[in-house]
Amino acid sequence: MQYRTFGRIPFKPSALGFGLMRLPMKDAEKGIVDLDETIRIVRYAIDNGVNYLDTAYVYHRSESERILSEILKDGYREKVKIATKFPLWLIKEEADLDRIFFEQLEKMKTDKVDFYLFHAINKQRLGQIKKFKMIDWIEKKKSQGYLDYLGFSFHDSYKVLKKTVDYYNWDFCQLQYNIMDIREQAGRAGVRYAHKNGLGVIIMEPLRGGQLSQNISPDIMKQWQKYAKINGEECFNPIQYMLDWIWNHEEVSLILSGMSNYEQVEQNIIFANKSSINKLNEKQIKIIDQIRKLYFKKRVIPCTFCNYCSDCPQKIAIPYIFDLTNQIKRYDNIDKPRMGYQFIDKEIRASACIDCKLCDSLCPQKIEISSLIKKCKAVFEDLEDFGSHF
Repeated sequence: MQYRTFGRIPFKPSALGFGLMRLPMKDAEKGIVDLDETIRIVRYAIDNGVNYLDTAYVYHRSESERILSEILKDGYREKVKIATKFPLWLIKEEADLDRIFFEQLEKMKTDKVDFYLFHAINKQRLGQIKKFKMIDWIEKKKSQGYLDYLGFSFHDSYKVLKKTVDYYNWDFCQLQYNIMDIREQAGRAGVRYAHKNGLGVIIMEPLRGGQLSQNISPDIMKQWQKYAKINGEECFNPIQYMLDWIWNHEEVSLILSGMSNYEQVEQNIIFANKSSINKLNEKQIKIIDQIRKLYFKKRVIPCTFCNYCSDCPQKIAIPYIFDLTNQIKRYDNIDKPRMGYQFIDKEIRASACIDCKLCDSLCPQKIEISSLIKKCKAVFEDLEDFGSHF
């Protein structure tokens, strides 16, 4: 296993971390995890050098932390560092802070968590942290020995990422980053900014929740074949190349992967063992740039994210909603975009449109936004067929 630096933290994380959010299932409909198989594959990962396990209060219907406690029996707790996350959106009153925190420790059957994160920070949730004085609260927990390092996971713009990093002397952060998201969310600039400020940088969604590894179109597969030939490879694997692209960054401390079967674990460990900083050559990077361009050409709404429509009186998240719509076309997958839509605050979803048509007059691309927003509502909120609207 390759090990990397973790910002200013004196710990060498494995290049690959195990995210406990897509575990093997006995009954997916009922949310029943296959515990025996989960223990088998996670311990296999640990036995092969993985030393960072990540979970959260809400994963697997709030059972993931309890499952982690079973994985860590038989001496495995001493072999790894564990991370979990506080669900900011569940705070209703100050008493919720201690209640949830100690519930997490009880589930994991531990007196201390190595890495603790505030979960899914965005502009609104950063406000929650300030409102409930959560930094003072968590620093007290740290001084009492309940955690070693404090960080955050993040889902918002680079602008908000900078405000978050500057708000507190965090130890580490967890960001969405992959070959496509170089300008989305925190993006490449966010990865660099966090690293420059001494934070360990954990990467989540390296394959966009599987979007980049499933239903690869012939034109993009042709580019991956071209990529493989540069190294003289007859057998090739786009997943390895996409992970290599992330590991190629010196700013990255580790990649989290939500692995759900033995084959994925075995394969990713092989990839991690071959990983290194500055592994890719200029030709390989150019091919990935071309692949990105091909993906972005696959769209149904020609939105350029200029944000001229930000004067919408309802403050509807128009560019983000349009991007999710384009993702359905781009990756031939509707589940992930629909899941992403749930992260949009209800008051700024498509259903908030009052059909004033101001956005139509503001759009320099002459997009009929008001009409398309109705279609987006049908797809994301009414769960109607995508093909019947786009």
